[in-house]
Amino acid sequence: MPRQWPPARLLSAGLIIGFLLALIAIYLATHLPRVGIHTEPGVHGVRVVSVAPDSSLHGMVQPGQEIIALRSGNQFFRLEPGDAVAEPDDAPVYEIYNRFFERQTEIWELLRAPDTEFAIIDPGDPPQLLATNVVTPSYVSVFASHTSNLSGLPTAFWFQLICALSIFWMGIGAWAFVQNERGPQFYALAGFALALAIIASAIYTTRELAMEPALFLTLSRINQFGAMLFAGAGTTLLWYYPTRLGRWRFERFMVPAVALILAANWGQWTNSLDLTARLSLMCWAALDVILAVAQWRRTRTEPVARARLKWFVFSWFGGVLGYLSLVVAPQILGHPSIIHQQWAWILFVLSYLGIAMGIVRFRLFDLDRWILMAWFWFLCGVVVIAFDAILVVVLDMSTTLSLLVTLAIAGWLYFPLRQFFIRRLMPRAKRDHFANRLPELIADAFDTQKDINQEWQTILQRTLQPLQINQTDGSSPATAIKDSGLRLIVPAPSGPHSLELGYADGGQRLFDRNDLAFVDQTLMLFRYAENYRHRFQQGVMDERKRVARDLHDDVGARLLSVIYRAGESEAGQLARECLRELRDVIQGLQKQQTLLGRSFSRWQQEAADRCQLFGVELVTSLQPDAAALALSPRSERNLISILREFVTNTLKHADARNIDITLLASEQGYLLVDCQDNGQGISPDAMSGVGTHSIRERASEIGGTAIWYCPLSGGTGLQCSLPVTPARHTIAEEMP
Repeated sequence: MPRQWPPARLLSAGLIIGFLLALIAIYLATHLPRVGIHTEPGVHGVRVVSVAPDSSLHGMVQPGQEIIALRSGNQFFRLEPGDAVAEPDDAPVYEIYNRFFERQTEIWELLRAPDTEFAIIDPGDPPQLLATNVVTPSYVSVFASHTSNLSGLPTAFWFQLICALSIFWMGIGAWAFVQNERGPQFYALAGFALALAIIASAIYTTRELAMEPALFLTLSRINQFGAMLFAGAGTTLLWYYPTRLGRWRFERFMVPAVALILAANWGQWTNSLDLTARLSLMCWAALDVILAVAQWRRTRTEPVARARLKWFVFSWFGGVLGYLSLVVAPQILGHPSIIHQQWAWILFVLSYLGIAMGIVRFRLFDLDRWILMAWFWFLCGVVVIAFDAILVVVLDMSTTLSLLVTLAIAGWLYFPLRQFFIRRLMPRAKRDHFANRLPELIADAFDTQKDINQEWQTILQRTLQPLQINQTDGSSPATAIKDSGLRLIVPAPSGPHSLELGYADGGQRLFDRNDLAFVDQTLMLFRYAENYRHRFQQGVMDERKRVARDLHDDVGARLLSVIYRAGESEAGQLARECLRELRDVIQGLQKQQTLLGRSFSRWQQEAADRCQLFGVELVTSLQPDAAALALSPRSERNLISILREFVTNTLKHADARNIDITLLASEQGYLLVDCQDNGQGISPDAMSGVGTHSIRERASEIGGTAIWYCPLSGGTGLQCSLPVTPARHTIAEEMP
């Protein structure tokens, strides 16, 4: 593993290097010969854009006039529009590039002469004025001098310097805190290379007419070196970030490729500057796209890496493609740049800011949520700009007319179509807004037939679709996002535990703040429902105690009186049976849950006595898992009533010799009851009888089902599925 430097040391070194580069740039920029004017390419020569108030030419030269020549003694040098070009690399071929520097040498020598004059003409003068002498240019003396006044530097210089330092420092900052990954290293290298290119450009693009040729050529080559190294390091970054695409070290290809391109450029192996300076950048960009596609395929099962990649691709290609389309592509097509290079550096500043946020994983789950909309608005802007450029470049419209046409089409056609495609093509959120799902959530939260914690987990699974939900010990105080959006910790509505959700939407995205808001609002609703259930249960228990007390004191006392008076008569025996039933009811009202094994043993003894009187053999089977189930009073009474009713029907109508009853627990939390006899079978008329109807009602009352069938061996069969596990136990089941 490479050596890890303390982040503070790297940040300090970055600050020092950045300030040293800034001081060098300021020193060189303030020591260029200046006459106090700002120029641009004109029609016949160099057009004056502005004149500084402290210039010796103030009042003598007016903005809009053109400088068509320099004169010193007998030497007369005619200026051309190309002499005011800010960026010599804009030339398509080396012939123009070399001629530019040759003319810069002559202009530089004339500016250093003590008696140099400018030949000035007014706008609109015909181009043949020098040949015909119809119009004579006016001559003004030029006094070029160096200035150390920082206020004399143009705004474009400071803008480019700030862009360069911002990019460099963001690269160093991201690398300082993530040194264990190779991606941020090349991110920092690309930032340093781009800073060199911008600073060199800032110095020579702020010259007025000329600068020392050797220094100018050196700065131009530094600019080319920085731009090419930035492109190569950026492509290498995509090889390593967010995941490494292979074991091979991509820089072993990048470094020789950059060196070869620069050698071809500086050695002028071909006459095409487009090929060595601009098309090579396009090739690096194309390779970026290929590596981005490979990264996309590699991260399809890694949501964190996919989120980092989506944000990186948007940030990186937003700056690179924006610069190539606005600056480089028009030059390759033979047109001027839509935005001049010295102002287009801001695209890389925004690009580096976005990448820095992604690399240090700052609110990565939020970046993942923003990225699709950011891409959409970026492409919408590109469409509008491209349409306006087509009107100007291809159809040769004036800029004013093209702007009006673009605005009209955008307002009447483009924006309505864009909104249509947003509604139809944009992926819909799987997580609906809380208010849209409120009726469904209320129904689930207050459904007393289901356990509230189980229903809470079902809501989370259905809404967020995590790959895994695990129960953790201890209750979390609040919902929280962990591991940069991989996991979501959710408190339970009831109980001392929490839920840990992993990988939202089946691992396709990260948890974000919208998930937090939705879960918090839904959790509040479920806690209100849990409080309501608790209060309702307390009210039910109080009412049970009152009913049990009244039955015991009033009905029980009266039955005892009947028993004493009736003696051993049939009426007395019936009264004793009623009293036993009454005691069972009172005990059921006073208790909350009963183990199935204990309840079943009491019923089994009663049923065995009845079957013995009729000469019927009773065989029962209670599996251990089912015996450990806890029944609510309502579930217990309904289950006993179902079993009792089946035995009664068999003894009365089936003429059977055997009854088999089996109880077992299912994995889904249901008690499965299977009852069979070997009698004459159940008739269609009996299916609508009072006994069978009672069994169906009692099963349905506690959320279960009852199905009658005919076994292959003959007789009658009954299968019941009853929700009686603790997870299914509800307050509604406890009502008398």
